[in-house]
Amino acid sequence: MATGTVQWFDPRQGSGLIVLDDGREVTVRRAQIDGGGSQSLRASDRVEFDLHESESGLAVSGVFRL
Repeated sequence: MATGTVQWFDPRQGSGLIVLDDGREVTVRRAQIDGGGSQSLRASDRVEFDLHESESGLAVSGVFRL
């Protein structure tokens, strides 16, 4: 599991940006959030997630707020 901080998240578009603790950035989409009914994030939320390589670079899944 990796951790990071939400830099921004637009609930209308359902996407945002997470800055990993090591400084790398990765896009997050609403479908990747495990929120128990709330699939939205706010700037400065601390999150934990699975991080893996995809065809287009780093990707996340199983995102949840700490």
